Amino acid sequence: MSLTQRKPRPLDRGTGGFRDDRLFILACDDTYAPKQYFSFFQVPRVQIHVVPTVDGTSVARHVLDRLEGLDHDEDDERWLVLDTDHCTEPNHVGGFVQVITEARQKGIRVALSKPCFELWLLLHHEEEKSVEGLEDCAGTVAALRAKLGAYNKTKLRPEHYLPSIVEACHRAERLDASVDGGDIPEGATTRVYQLVKAIVDSALPTQLPEALRALKP
Repeated sequence: MSLTQRKPRPLDRGTGGFRDDRLFILACDDTYAPKQYFSFFQVPRVQIHVVPTVDGTSVARHVLDRLEGLDHDEDDERWLVLDTDHCTEPNHVGGFVQVITEARQKGIRVALSKPCFELWLLLHHEEEKSVEGLEDCAGTVAALRAKLGAYNKTKLRPEHYLPSIVEACHRAERLDASVDGGDIPEGATTRVYQLVKAIVDSALPTQLPEALRALKP
């Protein structure tokens, strides 16, 4: 592919880092929360670029198209960060599963949350048994707001999440092991822990902030 034909890169590797930095490209069906959350991760030699939904096109197919619209190197990690809350209508489920299958065939990993990303945030504060009955995003956000006293998805605060990332990962992994249903689990779960662990695994222990170091094998 010639330089004039190349797709836009998510960042310029020639500025602000090293050309061999590990790059994670995350495409989300959310506009605010994931982008803010992953901005809290300050890991040397690891760059995290979040592609949020900014035009209302949160359907999984559009999220995948945005991700594929960016050029990438072979060792870059590409992820879809998706909520099942966006595919609740029966006529949307088939397309949702098809996108997940297609993404995996292309080497793109999927961090799915049911019902929504806020379940992952809630697990920073609640044991997994406390969230099993959550069925929709409204209830999950209400539970998070009750725990924090307030919740604004446009203004996440790092002190609410960074100190308890390790606990959140352990809780999410146990919760995910307890549900059935494959690509669309039958119960509440979140697989964002898989993405967090992948970021941790890509860095040397000495490069990780203390809040993440305990996740290093």
